Amino acid sequence: MKKRHKANKDRRSESDKRLLDAGLRLVAQKGAAGATLADIGLAAGFSRSLPLERFGSKHQFLVALVDRTEQWFNQWAFAELQGKQGLEGLTARIEAHLMSATANWEATSVLYLLFFESLTLVPELRPRMTAMGHGYRTALRDLIRQGQARGEIRPEVDPDVEATALFGAIRGTITLWLFEPKTINLKRVARALSENTRRSLAATGPARASRRQASPLHRTPRR
Repeated sequence: MKKRHKANKDRRSESDKRLLDAGLRLVAQKGAAGATLADIGLAAGFSRSLPLERFGSKHQFLVALVDRTEQWFNQWAFAELQGKQGLEGLTARIEAHLMSATANWEATSVLYLLFFESLTLVPELRPRMTAMGHGYRTALRDLIRQGQARGEIRPEVDPDVEATALFGAIRGTITLWLFEPKTINLKRVARALSENTRRSLAATGPARASRRQASPLHRTPRR
């Protein structure tokens, strides 16, 4: 009985994976609004109705697609960051986040497509996309706070503001790269952003006095 239950569970897991894989391909081609559950079922080699039976609605299917893709990115991108803390962890995370985009073009393009479509065509997906962005910003903020507690990052830096600026730079860079993958060297940009962040935030070093004026993240607007 247990073996039969396990076999049924494995078959369901495999069929769900095929449905999500098909969904990833179709959303990449047509967008969330253009990819129907019926088309996804057929593309996965099943009936038109199976995606609805398994996920309950198109919204829930898209949420499952985002969950699966985010989990994959987190495992791929941040697996080697264990043990890295403070400023070192922050700069390593910046590079890892940017380079994760190159690991799977389709998954990256779908995540960003869903992010923008959640602002217009699929507004019901906006809370999930917002939560994902909040999670990434929180991770950056916590590393900044940790760096301040360790004396590595200047105490006057606002962790929330800095994390938002950094995440905006990461997300904006990946968006540009999706448009121009052949002309933008993401590895070099990732290294530049990482090193600029280190120089901008570091609490020690000969250039400390001039960093606040030199960094675009801390420049005081002229009145």
